[in-house]
Amino acid sequence: MNVKDRRIHLFLQIFFLLIGIYQLIRLVGFLQSSTGPVQLFEFQQNQLPFLSLAAGVIASLTSLISAFSLWTRTTWTYGFTLFTSGILFMYHLLNLAQAIRFNSFEIIPIVIVLIVLLQSFPYLLRRSYRSA
Repeated sequence: MNVKDRRIHLFLQIFFLLIGIYQLIRLVGFLQSSTGPVQLFEFQQNQLPFLSLAAGVIASLTSLISAFSLWTRTTWTYGFTLFTSGILFMYHLLNLAQAIRFNSFEIIPIVIVLIVLLQSFPYLLRRSYRSA
């Protein structure tokens, strides 16, 4: 691995760690703002809050696992991180539509995450192909 690849690897490791922590903080905020467990299974604003909560938990756990696997440099790291990138991309893309409608302050971090994920796809594809 050359110096450029090491820097990208370290950046992605820190990025996925920060995204995992960010997602967990958002989930805690969502749970604190919820008025009760009964409303988790009722439709609110054309979506089911329980499914959004489950998707957020899956996105945060997979990004934390990706950060740990990038740190340990296991053989399945790049394939799993590519899978996590796809999950995070779709999750944030769907949240972007909701942020545009209701909370415009969340647009900036969501767009930053989407741009970084789009930039990391070629590196992860190349590395996962080479590690297979």
